[in-house]
Order: sequence, then C-alpha cells, then structure tokens
Amino acid sequence: MMSSWFLLVALAYGLVGAQDPSLQELNTKVQQLTTKVEELQREVSVRPQVAFSAALLETQQWTIVGPFQKDKTLEFKKVVTNIGNGYDPETGIFTAPVKGLYYFRVTGIAGSNGELNAGLKKNGQNMFAIYQKAGTQAGATNGMALELEQGDRVYVQIWPNMSIADQSRLSTFTGFLVFPM
Repeated sequence: MMSSWFLLVALAYGLVGAQDPSLQELNTKVQQLTTKVEELQREVSVRPQVAFSAALLETQQWTIVGPFQKDKTLEFKKVVTNIGNGYDPETGIFTAPVKGLYYFRVTGIAGSNGELNAGLKKNGQNMFAIYQKAGTQAGATNGMALELEQGDRVYVQIWPNMSIADQSRLSTFTGFLVFPM
C-alpha cells in the first residue's frame, strides 16, 4: 500500500513538473515583467524630487512693496514648500539641484496705487513677464516650462518704479521639476 502511494505521488509530481510550452512562456513573461517592475521601482525611488512655493510676505496684512529705484530681485519670504531645498528665501533665487525640465509660475498683485511689471529671469535672461495696471487688488499670472542645467538660477525681478502687493499669499513664486534629463 505504501509503495502504491509513493508511486502515485511520484507520478503526480512528474505531471506537475512537466509544463506545457505555453505555460513555460507565461512563466518567462511573468519573470521578465517582475524584473521590469523592480527596475522601475528602483528608478522611481532614486528620482530627484524638487518643488517649491513661496509667498512674497509672511504677514497677513495688506502690504505694498516698492516702488524701487532700479531692478530688484524679489525675495519671496513665506516658504510654503521647499522640497530639495533649491529655493533660498534670503535671496529669492531658485538654484536647480539637477538638470531637467522645470515649470515655474509667478503671480503678483498690483495694489491700488502702483503698477506691477516683473519678470522671471533665468541666469539673468528674461523668460517671461507679468504686468498689471494699478487697481483694486488687480493681479497677473504667467508660467512657463524651462530646461535647466544643474546650478542654473531662476528668480523674479521687479522693474524700476514698480511695486507689488501681498496679503494672505496673493503674490507667489512656484517651481517644480517635471522630469530630470
């Protein structure tokens, strides 16, 4: 009895061990997909993460900054997010920690007694501008995707005789890495 039981187990094991070619192909494909998923998980885990967003002022009070006698880099002091520490609120400058495609957005409020005219600069070169005539909290927004090299500097500069207002984060500077290159 014991020997027939052993024979049945051996036969069953042999049948299970012998796989049909299509089942072997499926197993190979599953192994390939598992390897690819593991590679992608490793890639995502080491992908640089860079994002920042800052408001012009830390106060909740209506405040007008400017006008200035000459071009001035705006220092957005109220940092909301600074993943990767690329943005420096002391200088108002974002320095790209890695080469890649970044997206930047600037929003500014003119206030009731002045004009707002400012531009986003990349290494000193004007990339885009925002403009708004004086009005009751009249605002302007613009954004753009930029290719940056590691170490490139991006900042917002207000032009002479212009002012910008803020209250409760109405004037902001935001940027983030879309993908590294």
